[in-house]
Amino acid sequence: MKKIIITIIFVLFIIYLGWWITWFFIMGRNLSFVFDTLARLGGAVRTEENEYETEHANVLGQGGAVVARGGGLVDILFFLFMLTLFFIIERGTLYAAAKGKFDHVRLLRILKERIKERDYEGAIAACRNQKGVVGRIMAAGLEKYELIAGRYDAATTRAEVQQSISETNAMEASLMERNLIFIATIASIGTMWGLLGTVIGMIRSFAALAAKGRPDPNKLATGISEALVNTAGGLTVAIISIVAYNYYLNRIDKFNFTFEESSNELLSLLISGEE
Repeated sequence: MKKIIITIIFVLFIIYLGWWITWFFIMGRNLSFVFDTLARLGGAVRTEENEYETEHANVLGQGGAVVARGGGLVDILFFLFMLTLFFIIERGTLYAAAKGKFDHVRLLRILKERIKERDYEGAIAACRNQKGVVGRIMAAGLEKYELIAGRYDAATTRAEVQQSISETNAMEASLMERNLIFIATIASIGTMWGLLGTVIGMIRSFAALAAKGRPDPNKLATGISEALVNTAGGLTVAIISIVAYNYYLNRIDKFNFTFEESSNELLSLLISGEE
């Protein structure tokens, strides 16, 4: 399912990029086609000079008209923004599922009762029923213990179970951290892309000032508008990405603490029965 979603996003991006190249380079319109569309849907009227009449436009039309003046680079910022939202939702869904049906405290309480009765199959079933990351890690340790119980001394048994738990923990941690690098990368790209738009807008403004005769106020205003819109867009993408990245890093740290606490408690329960 995830591969299908990624494929759809890739195809949409190719279509999006093709239309952006056509709009910006072939048609020569230094407007954001996404926000130009929103502006016209909101009642704004685009003139032949690529300006907007917003007298009868609603909030969508007025806002779209302002952002559309940021130029074609805004469309890339918009795509980065949508990509950030996709990864935020994807990670949020994963972490929500990682918590499982109930918390690790309740799971440990159940395991304590099962292990006390030496009902290891019941303990493993409880871990699987938890359907979370902690449950899967604990199940790996219990399965290893059930396999080697009675074969070695307590120290060796503990080491073997600890290794099984650590291997499963490493695999789960890798899954938890996956795709976070994309959010961090988008934060950097968004900032740089917004800065690029700012520089281009300022170049257009100075070019209008340097023109012979009286400077064209429309071209000057367009350049300044392009610079400021791209600055705001780049900062918006970067701020959302950085906040999401740090929030999810904090979630991973909490999960890791829970893993460590739960695995140590499980080892204590198992080895205490050996001694």
